[in-house]
Formats: sequence, structure tokens, C-alpha cells
Amino acid sequence: MPRSSNKRTGGSEKADETRGRAELAAEFLKRNRSYRAEHAQMELRIARSAISRQAAEAAFARRWGLSFRLCAG
Repeated sequence: MPRSSNKRTGGSEKADETRGRAELAAEFLKRNRSYRAEHAQMELRIARSAISRQAAEAAFARRWGLSFRLCAG
């Protein structure tokens, strides 16, 4: 049955939709071999002090299109 298009969608529905997208994205990345290999390589470079954690994570996030919103509470 199709959803009705109610413009007064509650915040709860939007939060559920956003959470669903985030969970799908996380699952995709968890199963992606390239992502896992690059993440392991990044951790190795950090451990060898070849790059700072902050710089490595920022570059990794840009490459994979990762963005994390800060949540209050």
C-alpha cells in the first residue's frame, strides 16, 4: 500500500528515515572490501606515525563521502 503524502510528517518519521539511511550506509561500508582495505591501510599509516590521526581520518572521510553530524545528547 502506498504511503500517503502528508506534509505534516512528524519528526519521529524523519528521524526513523534518517536512521534507516545511516544503517544502510554503515552496512554497505562494512561489507565493502575496498573500504575495509583502505581503512586498515589508514590505521597502519597512523600506527607508523606516517600521518596524524586527525589528518588521516579527514582525508578518509572526504574520499568515502563520510559526514557525521554532532548530536545533542
